[in-house]
Amino acid sequence: MKISSIYIFLFVLLFALAGCGPEEPEVVALPTRTPRPTFTPTPLQAAPQPVAAAETATFTPEPANAAPAAEVPATEAPVAEPTATDTPAPQQAKAVITNAQANVRTGPGTNYALAGTLERGAEFEIVGKNPAGDWWQLCCLNGQNVWIADFLVDTSGSVDGVAIAADIPAPPPTVPPAPTATPAPAEPTPVPAPVFTLQKGDYVEPRSNSSPLITFYGTLCKQRCPDGGGVGGYKLVVEGPQGRSETIFEDIPTFRHGDPGLASEFIYNAKLEIPGGPVGNYRAFVTDMGGNQVADAWDYAASGDIRIFLPRWVVP
Repeated sequence: MKISSIYIFLFVLLFALAGCGPEEPEVVALPTRTPRPTFTPTPLQAAPQPVAAAETATFTPEPANAAPAAEVPATEAPVAEPTATDTPAPQQAKAVITNAQANVRTGPGTNYALAGTLERGAEFEIVGKNPAGDWWQLCCLNGQNVWIADFLVDTSGSVDGVAIAADIPAPPPTVPPAPTATPAPAEPTPVPAPVFTLQKGDYVEPRSNSSPLITFYGTLCKQRCPDGGGVGGYKLVVEGPQGRSETIFEDIPTFRHGDPGLASEFIYNAKLEIPGGPVGNYRAFVTDMGGNQVADAWDYAASGDIRIFLPRWVVP
């Protein structure tokens, strides 16, 4: 009974299935076999090396819509034009007398004739010089150019631009000393003492001088010296290491004074300066205008700072 019930159930089931139409067979997935895992060795990794950080430039992109910057044309800096300046005109060269009294001459040397005497502080324009540059030509004394030694003045202005004078006179001839008579050797006879028309005056002690000069202040006066005034028409002559030098006694009613106002004040009417001041023995005497000796000589010795001598003569 039990088997019959089973057949009936199967029959009904088949009939139901036949009524529903054919159906597609159901695909049944077959089971797959899981593969066995295999062992793969893992390679050892090297230790990481420190990498130096490379300097990278930072790029800043420009804005897409930014307009290109307009190029500004280069302009040259203005050049300042030089300003014209007035060049000052060179000052006229001048000379100021520094001695209490200084002789000026007709040419650049003590062998030229005396042209006058200037007082300290007198100022003149320098218009020329000698080739050696130790004498200046001055303008003007009594309308004439005169010459003075450089050590007697202080100069100022453009003395470097002073030209050599074009009118330098020729030096005067040197007057030779008067010949002396020589007795015949066969019959020697004594030389008579000369008879002079002038006589020596009072002796005056020589004086010191810091200037590099040997200076003779000669005095020739009448018997009443100094009240009688100076006598002219004669020459003061000095012979020494420098050779022979001379000047003329001035015929003046009143003597000139050296060291005025001092205890050492003295009078004179002839002044003779010897540049360089060589030491040694000197002989001062008087001659007439023809060069003939007319008075006894004074003998002096220049040494150290003893450089000023004051020989005196009088007319009897």
